[in-house]
Amino acid sequence: MTNKEKSTIQEQLAALYLRLNGYFTTGYIIHSDEKEIEGEIDIVAVRFPLHKQDDTEHNSSNFLELSSNIDIIIAEVKSIGKPLQFNDCLKQRGSLEPLQKLLRWTGFFSDNNIDDIAIELNILVQPVENSQLKNFRSTKVLETNFGNVKIRPILFSPERNNINNTDKFINWTEINDFIWLCLCPADVRAKCGTRYDFTAWGQGFNEIVKAYKDRQRNQKKFATITELYQDIENLRKKYGISKDEADSISGLTEVIEH
Repeated sequence: MTNKEKSTIQEQLAALYLRLNGYFTTGYIIHSDEKEIEGEIDIVAVRFPLHKQDDTEHNSSNFLELSSNIDIIIAEVKSIGKPLQFNDCLKQRGSLEPLQKLLRWTGFFSDNNIDDIAIELNILVQPVENSQLKNFRSTKVLETNFGNVKIRPILFSPERNNINNTDKFINWTEINDFIWLCLCPADVRAKCGTRYDFTAWGQGFNEIVKAYKDRQRNQKKFATITELYQDIENLRKKYGISKDEADSISGLTEVIEH
């Protein structure tokens, strides 16, 4: 499996983790005046405070420090070997334009508040030497026409386990534990099925869900992300999925669980 394929799986894992926690997720491309892409944000996620999923016999992870506000997460996903920092596009001090464009795009904030929020966010995404924050950084509560909002820049690193000498980030253990809790119960749930056509998860998630569900049968939880990579590779070989089909994640659509 190439590093690019692994990177794609990591982003999908992060998006699946957020989806299972009640977030609507998307990516975002930042365009520049030079008619080029100035940067991109791996995931922009929004969760509303009345979210519930009691029928699945679990709710959202306490690790996320959820509050009673509308929660917007700006997420960057970092592979092993890459510094646990936000991309330069967001960190640049000379221009707030990328953050201003993102804030306008969300549709939550009026024009007269955009600049101040962008300044606050720019400070939050800056790396701080020897920082070991135990909680995620967040803007102050922002009053909008749609309710109170907080914006939180959060780093994901699905190939890393927890590191004690750095700011809090979302690591392999947290992602794997929560996805397993959601997808792989040992017992039948009263109000929620756990065996079905997994292509219902849609393009991008179905092969990850299939890999977890295959292990549900024997309750053999993934120990490392390397095991997940291997199981996904085995799935692709089993169903004769080519590399190009695997990149689009559409190749499993007609074969999984049929």
